[in-house]
Amino acid sequence: MQLPVFRTIDETLCLLDKKNTQLEKIRRQVKRFWMNFFIDKQEAIVDVTSRVKGKESLREKIIRNRLYIEKDSPQQILADLSDLIGFAIECRFIDEENEILQELRSRFTIPSLTDDGYSRCEEDAHLFLELNSPQPQMQKNGFSIYRIDGYYVDHEEKVRFELQIKSLVHMFWGEIEHKLVYKNSNFYVYDNFMKEILASIMANLTILDKQLRIVYKQMDQMSRDGHGMSEHDFEQVIIKAINDLFLMKMSASIGFTLNIKNTSSILGHYLFIKDFRNESKNSDQVSRLFATFKKLNSVDLDFENEIRITGNFSSSDVFIDTLGNYLLSIINFDYDWYVFFKMLFVIEPGDDLEDFSLFLKVIKNYLVDSYWLDTSFARLPLAESEQIHHDLWKILADALVEIGSIRMIHDDKMIMINQAFVEFVNELEERVISYDDFRHYKEAYYEEWLKRIHRFF
Repeated sequence: MQLPVFRTIDETLCLLDKKNTQLEKIRRQVKRFWMNFFIDKQEAIVDVTSRVKGKESLREKIIRNRLYIEKDSPQQILADLSDLIGFAIECRFIDEENEILQELRSRFTIPSLTDDGYSRCEEDAHLFLELNSPQPQMQKNGFSIYRIDGYYVDHEEKVRFELQIKSLVHMFWGEIEHKLVYKNSNFYVYDNFMKEILASIMANLTILDKQLRIVYKQMDQMSRDGHGMSEHDFEQVIIKAINDLFLMKMSASIGFTLNIKNTSSILGHYLFIKDFRNESKNSDQVSRLFATFKKLNSVDLDFENEIRITGNFSSSDVFIDTLGNYLLSIINFDYDWYVFFKMLFVIEPGDDLEDFSLFLKVIKNYLVDSYWLDTSFARLPLAESEQIHHDLWKILADALVEIGSIRMIHDDKMIMINQAFVEFVNELEERVISYDDFRHYKEAYYEEWLKRIHRFF
């Protein structure tokens, strides 16, 4: 015979199913309200997220909090559940959390008719918040959070919800803590150890918040003065943030970290060129940057399971095809490349093959100016010069495959390769008199190029 606790759980989950349409409608209405409520703070608000409590989460909470004993019925369990619906107002910086709280307190000033400690604002007579409790609240894990109880009156029924105010770094930390602790009971025996790790992560995130806050203030002031942050400085901000965030994800996944500074540099450079270079240089870039970091934290990321790319890779560009097929062949065998592409595919969470091809194009253009190479050997017939261009791209790609190491895409190495390749092609341009002449000595030319590039490694 089934235990009473599980009968209560099944009845409660069944009731949740029946109320789902109503709860989803309220969730959408309240989320829309928050978006409009903070319309004047769009620069500070990164996002407003929401959810109706899921079955698995509710099942766990009924048992963990002994609701099957403390409540008289499934109806009472749902009626008293403070986070039946959850909302999170996500802001940029830690000190903006309190600013948002004060905004709520200044506008939610109309007491409820039942004098239950809740109040509403002028804009919506159905939505109530309890704003008298001290904030932030202390959690069981020893860390603080801005958490506000609320309810929405729907046809005289009070539907409870929870409102959290979280800065970007607190969103990151909450996600890490959730995966490390609540989703993995094996860590329970290491309670003190895990607390130390979480405290260390939180300390690093707080430092990151302060750094980004300083950058924002500087950029905002420069914008007001008619100046902007230099491309180099802004790119370094992106690189630093990528490096710090992925180190935390790596530590959470495998328990240790590697030196990914150079990997972060090339990813930061890639992101800057692709998404930021053509934008106006003002404080709005920081908001764009925050949205990008939120995207990085929105997906699961482990550093243990192999990368699977669906579809077949091929390119009519000989450089991209040669280097791309090599990288795909070793992506799950060379851990340096594995980590690199794990990071890349999280930064660009679309079609992995498209992202892979786009990145190779960026690398190609970074290594060699295509226009410069395609206009070399201009004194030869067009068909011959085009064939030499094709073979030179192949020579360059083959040499990179020979090197193999991820160091080939580190910024300093690519600069060296670029300078050496320009010198190499200029020498060939003076020496080669025809394509037949080039083809006759092509292997020797390749060996000469390989010797030059090996000097950098």
